[in-house]
Amino acid sequence: MRLKRWRTALLLAAACLLLAGIGLAAAEEEAEWTVMFYFCGSDLESEYGYASGDLEEIREVFCPMDWSGISTDEEVNLKVRDIGKVNILVETGGSKVWHSAGAGIEVSPDALQRWRYNYYPEDTGKSVVAREYELMETLPLQSMGAAETLADFIRWSAKTCPARKYALVLWDHGNGAKTGLFLDKLFQDDVMYLYELRQALADGGVQLESLIIDACLMANLETAWSVKDYARWLTASEEFVPGKGSAIGDWLQALVNHPSLDGKWLGRCICDMNEIGSANEPEERDRALLTWSVTDLEKIDRLVNAFGDYVQLMIDALRSKPELIPVYLQFIYEAEEYGDGQQNMRDIGSMIYNGTLSFFADDKLQAEMAEALSDAVVYVSRGYGRSSARGLSFCYPANCPEEELDIYAKNFPFAPYLALLDAISPWTAPDSVYEEMERLPKIDTIEEYQFTTERKVLQNGIPGLAFNQNGNALKTAYYRLYQLNEEYGEVLLLGRSRCNFQLETEGTNSLEKYTGRSVLWAENLTHWPAVDGTLCCMELVRSGWPVSLYNIPVQINSEKAIMRCGRTVDEMDSSGNPLSYSYEIYGAWEGYDEDTVLMNRSVKPLAQLAGQTYWLLYARDGRGNGKKAEYRRGEEKTILRAMQVEERPLPPGTYYLEYELEDIFLRTARLERIEMHWDGERLTFPEGFTWEGTFQTQWTR
Repeated sequence: MRLKRWRTALLLAAACLLLAGIGLAAAEEEAEWTVMFYFCGSDLESEYGYASGDLEEIREVFCPMDWSGISTDEEVNLKVRDIGKVNILVETGGSKVWHSAGAGIEVSPDALQRWRYNYYPEDTGKSVVAREYELMETLPLQSMGAAETLADFIRWSAKTCPARKYALVLWDHGNGAKTGLFLDKLFQDDVMYLYELRQALADGGVQLESLIIDACLMANLETAWSVKDYARWLTASEEFVPGKGSAIGDWLQALVNHPSLDGKWLGRCICDMNEIGSANEPEERDRALLTWSVTDLEKIDRLVNAFGDYVQLMIDALRSKPELIPVYLQFIYEAEEYGDGQQNMRDIGSMIYNGTLSFFADDKLQAEMAEALSDAVVYVSRGYGRSSARGLSFCYPANCPEEELDIYAKNFPFAPYLALLDAISPWTAPDSVYEEMERLPKIDTIEEYQFTTERKVLQNGIPGLAFNQNGNALKTAYYRLYQLNEEYGEVLLLGRSRCNFQLETEGTNSLEKYTGRSVLWAENLTHWPAVDGTLCCMELVRSGWPVSLYNIPVQINSEKAIMRCGRTVDEMDSSGNPLSYSYEIYGAWEGYDEDTVLMNRSVKPLAQLAGQTYWLLYARDGRGNGKKAEYRRGEEKTILRAMQVEERPLPPGTYYLEYELEDIFLRTARLERIEMHWDGERLTFPEGFTWEGTFQTQWTR
């Protein structure tokens, strides 16, 4: 529960005075604001009650009072402050279960309901304010992911409570620019794509002073561009948003106290209240990953045009200087990444401010991009784990399935960028793109983006890879480790990690002997991470320095979940390759929906789960069968408040090593597996095993 801070004391004082018979006189001026809360409860409500928690916070908002009448007399004339009023309207839906008793209302999962929160005397017709929700309208169920559902709520709100300024709060899951937001559990997990949000705001017919998206990953260029014609200010987060969302009770009370101020001030207030609130949260992740920003939507066209100029650099390189494309893309990959790797969201600012960009881009372009960003993003709050956040991200979906790119093209119909994505992926852009652009050559046809790989047994006896590459087209390399479970006769995945690599030299580490090739290998094939003494399946989600993020699949009681684990580099060798690590489990996460790829925004800390039963899960080998992962369950264990993760020697047995290469265009190449036998002291390979030969790398998506 968020701390009540100073509001609790004021509420108690006001309640005592009201009980003493103080009369309230309400202002009758036209409302300054109407704030519309659109709560699609989804599993965030049914599983955790987060939406109901926010309804409770709204119910704590009280009318501002004029304390100047307080004296020592028996009669104290305490009045509602003579300021503009704030109307508060709510629509609820999208969840199979509601836990709203604490908010004093009974939200039905079988209908759409519209509520008004009354905290002024004229709302209730009483001399004393009861602070309560009033059910205004009950409608048949409709998907909250449908544009018309949202548009109708906006129209109804403006008609029911007209005001000088309007704010719309969209509350639920968010998944960045590839898709959009909402996950209506009553309508087959219906999602509202960004192009549908744009339509909803257009059909709503209300010019918003403030659009507040209380969902993950929605402070991005594409969202801002989608809503720019229908709202003045956008307040949202580039990164994960904690399960309960923004500090609604705090910033709403601040708006009620100061309604004459504008959407820019409201956005700053939301950012600051979230920063203050996150400092009181017990979960380290919530404090570290804070990112909230305020964007001036009147300035977003300039930023989109500057982004287009950067895209034009890559378009020109594709036509005449292919060797520069990997350099330009590297700036994107080095930019701070948000989400879980599935959403492809990168911070615009940390790409712009890359120190080497000026060597390859015109300094005027770099300056224009930086100025356009600072002109559009007027305020940012960020946690220590997201120090590079500059307020807006963008999507680089080059490795996404074609159906996802079809949606992205509707979300962000910006022809130059779509033409570029067409060139560097198997996807084909809509014909409308080529009414403005000439087609670009596909990267598969460009010789500079191909390279050969050599199988090579390294000096430590480990099979590795050496390669010559044109234009540094290799982005990274991973390895998977599998174990043969002899009891069940099946191969189980122990996880995926990143390869070590270094420049190849001849007999010395001196660069004078550099052969012009690079070498990579699996960093550790005799030890593997174990949770409280038991080997686990640990898959790399996001590489970082000094901390990388891993997923450990588990079953907690009867539900599948993911333990989020950070791995910190403690020691490195002279080449900069890690020698030792330390691990920390942050908590359990439900992951993202496999059908909609929308993330769950709740990570439960270990202290909250302590004492519950869990099992480590190991993915059965299903390569090539087209099925979703199936798991073998390990031994029954108990969750502790602090769980130890450390690398332990592998037990003797048969294992398999598999290399996976990824190039700068996010194409992948998975090599044949290598069978290995480990007796506890020595790693050997089957008789007749050879690991040699040069081959042309074959890329897939």
